[in-house]
Amino acid sequence: MSRAGVWLTVASGLAFASSGPLAKSVLAAEWSPGAVLAVRLTGAAAVMLVLAASAEPDGLRGSVRHLRTIGAFGVIAVAGVQATFLLSLEYFQVGVSLMIQFLAPIAVIGWDWAVRGRRPSNATLLGAIVALAGAALVIDVLGAGGLSLPGLGWAALSMLCNAAFFLLSARTSDSLRPVVLLGTGLTVAAVTSWLLGALTVLPFHIGSATAAMGERRLPAWAALALLILLSTVVAYLCGVAGAARIGATLMSLILLSEVLFAVALSWLLLGEAVTPVQMFGAVLVIGGIALARYGADQRVTRRTQPAPAAR
Repeated sequence: MSRAGVWLTVASGLAFASSGPLAKSVLAAEWSPGAVLAVRLTGAAAVMLVLAASAEPDGLRGSVRHLRTIGAFGVIAVAGVQATFLLSLEYFQVGVSLMIQFLAPIAVIGWDWAVRGRRPSNATLLGAIVALAGAALVIDVLGAGGLSLPGLGWAALSMLCNAAFFLLSARTSDSLRPVVLLGTGLTVAAVTSWLLGALTVLPFHIGSATAAMGERRLPAWAALALLILLSTVVAYLCGVAGAARIGATLMSLILLSEVLFAVALSWLLLGEAVTPVQMFGAVLVIGGIALARYGADQRVTRRTQPAPAAR
């Protein structure tokens, strides 16, 4: 196992985790979710296209052969994930929204079973049940007034879009390299965000020039620059580099650290803290998804092992 790959993936999780506090600080300055989304995706697309043109110029030119995959990736797996996540932040704390979003691997397992007929192993099913039980504790379904139906709806949509991200990311090939998919996909996502704003689905409204991060104040442009460069460009690049070294399965498990990073950063920067019950639920979510992934990986390993030779 590559130690560099592990650290790159941990760095990716930390960078992704910063998106919640940074975005919420700008939203608190009365910026609309549509404005935050459009600025973030446009800036990230510009940076990533330059990187893709420098690293894979031939792949970028050949990406026209994959317009369907790139379009779905940009609209659903990037713009869809980010838009619904931002909308859920108006009702939930950062850590709660992110923990619901991280149920995406369970949705992928359900898709494989229902659509592709791939029945999960017993370990995978047990992991899914544990993760869903943890999610129930995270959203506090038993607590008085703890359940926000609009917030739950947006967070659930973000989870489904994130599941699409996993499914579409697996469709890269020699002619569609990951950095090319990210560059072109982010461009499609940026265009989608502006269209949503023009159609008033996600109204575009620029608020104060000063963002509020708990008791602290910082320029809104600085928070947006960090959201573009750290939470998007660095996060995706470290994730791609990490996956190349340790594989997608191990990467997806290590990226569960994003939930813990997000909770810690939200507490440090925004003063948000989850209850002990929600923290226990977070442990169940992470443990359940890890068990589900382990069960799926073991089944693939057994299926690919050669049959014993006849004597």
